[in-house]
Parts: sequence; structure tokens; C-alpha cells
Amino acid sequence: MKSSRFVLLTILSLTLTFSLMGLGCKGGDPEAQTKASTKITLNWWRINGQTSDFADLVKNYQQIHPNINIKVTVVPAQQLEQKLLEALAAGQGPDLVSLLNSHLGAWQDKMAPLPATLTLPFREMQGFIKKEPTWVMRSNATLNPKALPALYVDTVPQDVIINNQIYGLPLSVDSLVMYYNRDLLNVAQIATAPTTWTEFKTAVQKISLLDKNGKFIQHGAALGEADNLPYATDIVTALMLQNGTPMVNSQGSQAIFNQPVKSGDQQFIPGLDALRFYADFANPSKETYSWSRQTGDAWQTFASGKVGFIFGYFRDFKNLKQIAPKVNIGLASLPQIDDTTKPSNLANYYLETVPKQSNYQSEAWDFLQFVSKSNLLKDYLDKTKQPTAHRALLKEQLKDPDLTIAASQVLYSQNWYHGLKPEIMEGSLKAMIRQAVDGVDLEQALKYAASQISQTLQNRR
Repeated sequence: MKSSRFVLLTILSLTLTFSLMGLGCKGGDPEAQTKASTKITLNWWRINGQTSDFADLVKNYQQIHPNINIKVTVVPAQQLEQKLLEALAAGQGPDLVSLLNSHLGAWQDKMAPLPATLTLPFREMQGFIKKEPTWVMRSNATLNPKALPALYVDTVPQDVIINNQIYGLPLSVDSLVMYYNRDLLNVAQIATAPTTWTEFKTAVQKISLLDKNGKFIQHGAALGEADNLPYATDIVTALMLQNGTPMVNSQGSQAIFNQPVKSGDQQFIPGLDALRFYADFANPSKETYSWSRQTGDAWQTFASGKVGFIFGYFRDFKNLKQIAPKVNIGLASLPQIDDTTKPSNLANYYLETVPKQSNYQSEAWDFLQFVSKSNLLKDYLDKTKQPTAHRALLKEQLKDPDLTIAASQVLYSQNWYHGLKPEIMEGSLKAMIRQAVDGVDLEQALKYAASQISQTLQNRR
């Protein structure tokens, strides 16, 4: 009898144990179950593109976190920062937002860095006898700042890592390119787009035409002025970078592009040479004279078929084709200094960031890490035709005729710290260009601009 009673009790005990284990599998972690069943919406403010561009990225993420909805709102670039400022002041800011890489310093105190770990509910199959889905809280280590240089092109870690923390991640990277009117080059007997600035100067002189009164009939290039052409300050700083000009000191606390550097036993001011080269295109006494303050808007003048070369970013290509449907537009890399072994370009692109004000910082950063993976971004980049920020995707993009030029520049494109007030930086550099064109001493123009910008800088590292 004792033996039978022992066997019965053992069977009952095992049955109760297995039942409890099965109950645990169905219920899972109560906290995880609650979080997984709570519907939340992440508001993502994006620059450019269409909301449909991100549909697949959102769908893939929701397969893992079905309770999280992503609402994508496309905001015009020229409106975003003012709208963001107003939304944050009203306590109604987004959970994710696109910011220019050069403007991250200005917004850093309002953005949440990527934490070392993220804890979120995940669905797992569990059970001793019968595997069933259940929800568990899982803490995962996030992307380590030290891993970024191996994953991304050089400009990305330099831009997003501040005080050893990651403040944003890009979906793509952009840099300056050269657009040209193929028909004007053909007439001028220029077979291929210039690759060096010496070749560029020669091409500009062949295309520029003036009437007997000194007024332009045709412009070799939209270059030299500050206000009636796009990206004037970007072009000037790209020239400075190509010429080896240090823009700010290593701490990011002082603008030094007006200071001399040593070359062998001699000193020279590379920033001055770059500014002179740029301003000469708007100087009537120079052979490269091709643009003036009295000329209208550069984009519209290009659209009228009267400009040989104009500079912009790769992302402008679609818009430029719409503005200038009758122009046979060519696309080329930004020219470089003759015989240089260190090509350089200016990186200008958008970072996806997470505002501190967001109530869902963990979810926002988890989503951003997820969609930033190279294997998931490939289809998005192929569809939207944008140059990659990921080293792993670069080789394939170099084979894509639509992306070859833009992709070929990302490895040597770079940015520089624009400080807490990028609008002051922009205004100071434009004033510097105007002064140079007006004949003000170039060293004085450089010095004044550097002193103005330095007032907006603070130690970044």
C-alpha cells in the first residue's frame, strides 16, 4: 500500500509541476506581457522622401514588436528645426527626428544618447513539453561607440560620437557633387567633366561669354558669391579642407581656419588660398570671372541653360531635373587639387536622433538601431538611390551607375564642428565671402569670421 501511495503522490507531484510550467509559458513575465500588449506610437520626423519609402523597414520591425506603431512624417528641410523647437517648447516633440550632421552640436543638449543597454519585451518559444510563445523582458547591449569605425565610413563616428556616446545614426551619407550642362561643354569642345580645379578653371574660361558692355551672356560656373548661389559656405569650406586647412582646434573650442600652418621650413595660410580661389570667380579682373552679385538665382539661371557648372549635393539631382527639364544635365565628382594624394569633400547628411523629451526613448533607439543595420538598409537605399554610410554596402553601390559618383566620395568626405549656433557660422562665412569679393584684405576677412564663429564653440570631446 505504501508503495502504491508513493507512486500516486509522485505522479500527482509531477503532473502539478508540468501544469505549473505550462501555465508559466502561457503567461510569461507579467511585466513583459503588459508592455507587449500596450500599444504605443513612435512619431518619426524625417527630411525628404516619402512615407512609403520606410514601409518595409517599419514592417520588419513590427514583426518583432507588433505593439509599436511608427508614424512617419516628412517635414521640409527648411522648416524642420523651427517646427522642432516649437514642438519641444510645447511638450509635443517627436520620438525620432532627422538633424543635419553639422547641426548636431546645436541640438545635443536636447537629444538623448544611445544607452549602454536597452530592455524591451521579446516574444520567445518556451515550455518543457510543449513549446508555446510567451513574452519575456530582455536586456541587450547596444552598439558600442568603438564598433562604429569598422561599420561606417569615417565621417559618421566623427560626427555622432560626443563624449564617448552615440547621439545619432544615419541611413545614408551625402557629399558635394558637380552638375554641368552637357550641351555647353560640347560646344566648348570639352569632352569630359573636369576632375581637377586646374581643369575646371580652363573649362570655365572656355564657357563664359560676355557682351561688349561686360555683361554675361553665358556663365562658366555659378561660383564666387555668397548669396545668389546654393551652398556657398559649403563649397568654400570644402576647398579649405582640400587645401589642408584645420577648421577648428582639437577640442572644438576655437575656429582656426585663419591661422598659418607649416610646410617644410615655410608657413602659409591654406584657408586664405582657398578663399581667394573661390572669390576670384566673382572678380571681374580675374580670368576665371564667371559670376556676379547682379546675376539672378543660380538654380534658375542654370535651368535657363546659361550656366556651365553648378555645385550641390547628390540629393539635389531629382529636384534639379524638375527645375531644369530642358537642360542636358551631367553629374560629376567634386574636383580635387592637382596631383593630390588625399582627396577630400564635405559630408552633409541627416542623422536620426532621439529627443530627451520622448516618453519612449528605449523603443525609439531600439527601432533606430534595427533600421540602421546594413542588411535591412540595402533595399531602402536601392529604392531611394542614396549613397550608403555603411562600409559593407559600398562595394556594391560602386557598381551601380546611378550611385557610382556619389558612393565613390563617401570614404573621403568629412565634416567639421559647427558649434552651438550653426546659423552664426553660416552668416559669418557668408560675410567673409562678401568681404573677399569687395576687396577687403583676405587675412582680415578670415580673422573676423573665425573670431565670430569661435564665440559659438565649446569643447566637444
